[in-house]
Amino acid sequence: MATTKKVTAEDVKKAAETAKKAASEAVAEAKTAVNEAKTTVSAETKKAAEETRKVAEKVKTTAKKATETVAAETKKATAKRSAAKKPAAKKTEVVRAAVVQFAGDEYKVDEVIANAEAAFKAENKRKAIKDIKVYIKPEDHAAYYVVNNEYAGKIDL
Repeated sequence: MATTKKVTAEDVKKAAETAKKAASEAVAEAKTAVNEAKTTVSAETKKAAEETRKVAEKVKTTAKKATETVAAETKKATAKRSAAKKPAAKKTEVVRAAVVQFAGDEYKVDEVIANAEAAFKAENKRKAIKDIKVYIKPEDHAAYYVVNNEYAGKIDL
């Protein structure tokens, strides 16, 4: 048979102290484990936050490039549509005329030069005109010409 031992108050006190000490150690270990978990979670959170920031930066850069590309393509398309709508600009020739006015008379410079060329050709059928200078003297009602720095002549206006 089993023997029974009488439990004294002192035994209960010792058991309570032992339990209290074990509980205190368990709490300390739990606090250490919680702190380690907090540190691990904090480090993992920081790492995840950094990765998120990097991904967000890449997304931002990609979005900016895409926006710029779309804007450029839109501008090109708009320019093409505008060019297609506009009729081609007609090139107009500039009309140039020089007129000498003197004492109520007018002499068109182009006509005077043409008359000087015609007068030279009438006298020199085989000679080519490479250079012609015409000097208009309205007071004499005449024009003097020099062709190829060799031949000189006079025409009446």
